[in-house]
Amino acid sequence: MKKMALRLFIVIIGLLYSFCSCKKVPVEAGEIIAVKDTLPKKDTLPVKDTLFKPDSLLAADFNGCAFPAIVPPQPYSNPVWHPDAQVLGFNHTPLETIFKIQNGNQPCFWYMYIHKPDSAGFYLMNRDGTGLKRITNYKLSSPSWSPDGKWLAFSLGSQLYKMRYTGSGFDTANIIQLTDHGGNFYPNWNATSDTIFYDSNVNSPVGASFYSIWKMRSDGTGKTELTQSAGIGDTRQPFVGLDNRVYFLKYISGSAEIFSMNRDGSDQTQYSNNGDGARTPKYWQGKLYYEGNQIGVVLAKGAKGVKLVSPAVTYDISSKGEIVYSKMEWSISIYNKQIGTLWIMNADGTNNRQLTFNNF
Repeated sequence: MKKMALRLFIVIIGLLYSFCSCKKVPVEAGEIIAVKDTLPKKDTLPVKDTLFKPDSLLAADFNGCAFPAIVPPQPYSNPVWHPDAQVLGFNHTPLETIFKIQNGNQPCFWYMYIHKPDSAGFYLMNRDGTGLKRITNYKLSSPSWSPDGKWLAFSLGSQLYKMRYTGSGFDTANIIQLTDHGGNFYPNWNATSDTIFYDSNVNSPVGASFYSIWKMRSDGTGKTELTQSAGIGDTRQPFVGLDNRVYFLKYISGSAEIFSMNRDGSDQTQYSNNGDGARTPKYWQGKLYYEGNQIGVVLAKGAKGVKLVSPAVTYDISSKGEIVYSKMEWSISIYNKQIGTLWIMNADGTNNRQLTFNNF
C-alpha cells in the first residue's frame, strides 16, 4: 500500500506541474524500458518515431471539461505470430489499477491508468492463452519472426537486432546487432529467412530525416537502399508477401497509401486508394491487410479498404489466417478495465474473441 500511495503521489504531483505550465506537452504513447546490460550500449536510447500519434495525445475540451494531454499506455501491444501459428509474442505492461480524478466542477473528471513498469517486457504465450512467460524486461518494437521460426528481428532504440528462438524461449544472452547508425525500424523477413527488409533514414540528406526501404542479409551485411524518399516522401514499413512482392507505405500529399514493388525495388505501383492513413500492410492469400485505428483489408488492387474491426492498434496475421490485435482505446474520459487487451479473429473478421485480460 505504501508503494501504491507513493506512486499515486508522484503521478498527481506531475499532473499538477503540467497544469501549472503554460504550454501543452504531448505525451508519447508507450516507451522503451531500460536496456539490459548485455546489449550494446550505443544508440540504445529511444528515439521518436512520429509515424503514428493518436489524436488524443493533445489536450481536449469535451462539454466544457478540459482533459490533460496524456494517454494510457497499451497493456498489450506489438503482437507477433510464430510461423506455426500456435505461439504468440507481444509487449506487455500489466495494468495495476484505474482511479478517477476530479477535474474542476461536476461532471468534469477523467481516469488515470496505473501500470506495473517492473513487470514490463516482451512475453510469450500459447495461442490458447496458456504458458505466459516474460522473455525480456524491456519492450521490443516491431518484432518480426523469421518464416523458418529460428529468429526474431526487432528494433530497440533506433537500431535493429535479432535473437534466436530455442523452441521454448529466446537466447537473450546472445542478441545480435544488425545496424549501427541512423534510425532503423520495421524489420520483415523474406520467405527463405535469409533477407531482412526494413526502413531507415541512414542515407537521408544532412539536416533532413527521410525514411526509405532497405534490405540486408540476415547477418546484417549487404545493406541496399531500394527506394529514394528525399524530396518525394517517406517510404516505410515493408512487408514481404508470399507473392514475392514487397508492400510498403508511401506518403502522397501527406497521406499514406500502400504500394508494392519487386524485391529489387523495381516496378513500384500503388495498391491502395484509402486516403485514411493506412499503416503496417500485411499480405495473406491475395488480400492486403492494414491498420489505421482499425483493422482493414484491401480486396483488390486500387480498391478502398474495408473495415474488419475497430478500435485496433498493432496487429499480426498468422500463417493460418488468424488476426491478433490490441483493442486499444486512447480516451481517458471513460473507465475501461479491458483497455488494450489482445483479441483474435478470423481473416474475414468473424469469430472475434478476447484472448488476454487485465486482471487486478
